[in-house]
Amino acid sequence: MNNIVLYSCTFRKDLKRTVKLAESIRKHNKSNIPFYISVPPEDVELFKEHLQGFDVIIFDERDIFKMNPKLDIDTLYSIRGGLRQQVIKSEFWRLGIAENYLVLDSDCIFIRDFDERDFLFQDDIPYSVIHEGRDVLQATERFGPKKIRQHFLADREPIKAALGRKGVTYDFGYAPFLWSKKVWQSLDTHYLTPNGMNFLDAVLLCGSEFTWYGESLIQFRAIPIYPREQLFKHYHYEHQLWADQVLGYRENILAHDYLGVVYQSNWESWGDFGPSSKSVPSLVWRSIKRVLKKVQFKLSLLHGFF
Repeated sequence: MNNIVLYSCTFRKDLKRTVKLAESIRKHNKSNIPFYISVPPEDVELFKEHLQGFDVIIFDERDIFKMNPKLDIDTLYSIRGGLRQQVIKSEFWRLGIAENYLVLDSDCIFIRDFDERDFLFQDDIPYSVIHEGRDVLQATERFGPKKIRQHFLADREPIKAALGRKGVTYDFGYAPFLWSKKVWQSLDTHYLTPNGMNFLDAVLLCGSEFTWYGESLIQFRAIPIYPREQLFKHYHYEHQLWADQVLGYRENILAHDYLGVVYQSNWESWGDFGPSSKSVPSLVWRSIKRVLKKVQFKLSLLHGFF
């Protein structure tokens, strides 16, 4: 069994982003950590075609579900895709491929060389990403959107309560996530099974898979905790990127402190694969509004300096 592998759960809309991720891994993966990608059954051949020549293992996501008979597959495919992907990523450990895995969303890219030492403290013990989410809380407090702090707590407090912890509200994200199979096993053994639940039930109770992992890490202590901050610079909102551009932060600067960057696909829609469902005039108007908003934002930011 591998000490660690790279893993991405994706689908055809994110094909172009996944190719960019694979290119960055091929360039920077200095210890040849294996890379796995799971996709819906109808997308397997598409991804194999576009990722020819890359050292990557592409497989049907249903192979993961088969390892846990407690999961109701019909229910799993009746919920929205984002929640279903949370279950898929959090159940990957059951395949027995690795002790630990780095979960890479398709909008992640590496910007500097890496090897196992970036993820493992020693042997098969990974670092644990633990912080308080202040980067996104401060950015949205200043520039919006509103109520992010409220949503932040709503995604974390119920899990804290379910596992019986009080105190500081931690953040255990964002992508990429560094996970140990022992922590997931501890959640299953000490909380899910005794309560007649599976991880789908947990996600439906509160949909934040990385918070379930982090709170289980603290509560059950399946592994020693060696904390690290976020591994990648994560641009949750485009205004965070615009602010950094004004200040002169480029990938070569970020690479001194981050392994990679996440350009969140929620706003970077031009990276989608396949035709858009919107009309051409709608797409043109959307692009114009984005350019105007970007210029207005940068001017207001520069004005604030003087």
